[in-house]
Amino acid sequence: MEIKINLIPPERKEEIAKRNQIGAAIKIEFFLTAVFAIFLIVLLSFNYILNLNLTSISKAEEKKENSGKYDKLKEYDANFSKINQKLSDIVSIKKNQLYWSRLFLKLNELVFPGIKLVSITTSDYMVSLGGISDTRDNLILFKDKLISEKCFLDVSLPLDDLVDKNNVTFKIDFYMDKNCLKNQ
Repeated sequence: MEIKINLIPPERKEEIAKRNQIGAAIKIEFFLTAVFAIFLIVLLSFNYILNLNLTSISKAEEKKENSGKYDKLKEYDANFSKINQKLSDIVSIKKNQLYWSRLFLKLNELVFPGIKLVSITTSDYMVSLGGISDTRDNLILFKDKLISEKCFLDVSLPLDDLVDKNNVTFKIDFYMDKNCLKNQ
């Protein structure tokens, strides 16, 4: 058996007990502060990760919106290219368009009373005029007017058509200058 004798006075015992309580309270306080610090670090890292995710999602959304805009711009660009190509084709067609009405306008200027045109036929740029002239002189005058016109090339009147003196049936062939048929 062992006997223990406590020789510490009671005031001192109270002081030691208070000191032990204060030490325990400080240890608990350090423990709680460490737990709180760890909890705070975990919360801050969650906040950082969530902010990173939010930023990446925001950038992805923005990229998706911009991608839609870029797709629309590409679509518009393709449409503009098609329209420009069609306009270019139209301009090319219009540039190469032949206006045969100019032949009729020129003939209208050259035909005079005494010359009656009955038929006009074309093959490529060759024009054949068929008609009746009151007199051989009128026919020769008409042929000379056709020759003097710069739009009519290689005007030919067969000599057979000059046999009759009155009511001469004729056929005159010539080539139409391509530039005279184009819109200038």
